[in-house]
Amino acid sequence: MEVQITNRQSVIQIVRAASSDIISTLGGDTFGFALGLMLLHTTHSALSFGLGAIIYPIVGLLLMMPVGNLIDRGHHKPLILTSKALDIGAYIVYALLADRVANQMLLAILVLTFIACCDKVTNTGFTASIHELVNDNHIKTLATIEQAATAGIQLISPVLAAALYGMIGFDGIVRVEIAAEIIVWLITLSMRFHPLKAAESATTSLVVDAEQTDQPAQAPQSATAGTDSQPAQTQWQLFKVGLQYIWNRFTLRSVVVIGVFLNFLFSSVDVGLPYAIVQTRHMSNASLSVVMSGFAAGILIGNLILSMLPTFKRVLLTILRLSLVVGGAIFALGILFMSTLPDNQLVLILVIWALLVGLTLAFVNTPMSVYMQMTVPTELLGRVGSTFGTLMQLAVPVGTAVYSLLFQHISSGPVYAMTGLVVLVYIGFNLLRVQQKLATGKQIDD
Repeated sequence: MEVQITNRQSVIQIVRAASSDIISTLGGDTFGFALGLMLLHTTHSALSFGLGAIIYPIVGLLLMMPVGNLIDRGHHKPLILTSKALDIGAYIVYALLADRVANQMLLAILVLTFIACCDKVTNTGFTASIHELVNDNHIKTLATIEQAATAGIQLISPVLAAALYGMIGFDGIVRVEIAAEIIVWLITLSMRFHPLKAAESATTSLVVDAEQTDQPAQAPQSATAGTDSQPAQTQWQLFKVGLQYIWNRFTLRSVVVIGVFLNFLFSSVDVGLPYAIVQTRHMSNASLSVVMSGFAAGILIGNLILSMLPTFKRVLLTILRLSLVVGGAIFALGILFMSTLPDNQLVLILVIWALLVGLTLAFVNTPMSVYMQMTVPTELLGRVGSTFGTLMQLAVPVGTAVYSLLFQHISSGPVYAMTGLVVLVYIGFNLLRVQQKLATGKQIDD
């Protein structure tokens, strides 16, 4: 029988989850920003701030199937605690080797790859555990508070990283991150995961249903094999259930296809903005940190507003309309970098620009997260969440590499202007397509 989680228990879990997110994000973002600064000043490569954008999606793709299946078939809390412990070990090893290895880029790649593997297990585990932590009435609250708390920390982490980078150096920041991860591990240990008894049998049933779809003539035999030969069907057939779930739902399928293309183009901001500010315009680390904080400020404000609004009904239309705003903002960024504004005015306008984009992204990401958690069956959340997130990030490594080359050979203004135009045309086409689908009386599944 399934355990009923009370409202009081849900509130306690929300406080612990938010505390964990705050500390983890503060430490991780501070480390990531400081690592980018260190590599940028050491190698002068536009790839310095895009290293994680390449590594994480590749790791996500390689681990998409085994991690999703592992999470859906195992106990979530031990898996999360183990992955966090290995994460701490990786940072300790990095602290010991950082001053002893000449090739800092290679060392950073190796360490980030291992950390990305641990983070994949941790993030997928928490996504699949949402119904084990809070009841249905608090799912939106948890998602919104976590997003807002994370954004609040991201607001100060670039400024904090730039300040600490000058005060205690990169080695000191690594030690701070180790301490932060240990605290997060202890908070996770204190959290109570209420196991869902029906999850295992439901998963087996769904696997059998998938087999029956492919082999209707052998349905009775498949039902028996689903229990007796679980290891034989394992990875691919379990993963296929989650993949088919996404493909058979118009909203999820459309968001994945559109998201892959948009994430490729948005790599221009992730990679190009730090390079354009520090290397091209020769502005200070502090200027870069203030601009990057603008994104987090926008996300924080957006999530605070979302916490007071009802759940969105037509998520896909909302995402498409807001993506037009993002496309227009990227085009405006190109015009801005083609201007001859003095540095002080440029920084001020960039902060306002980042605030607007962050606000828009909050209204895209949080409703999509809530939509998945409210509609995807609990026993599929691990596979669907892992697959969905990985597919969305597929184009990021390619986009990061392409835009790294573009920004080192072409000025940033024209690159951003063309990117913005492509986004506007592509999203406009898809918005018209969805509106025509609704106009003909066809329903979308949100």
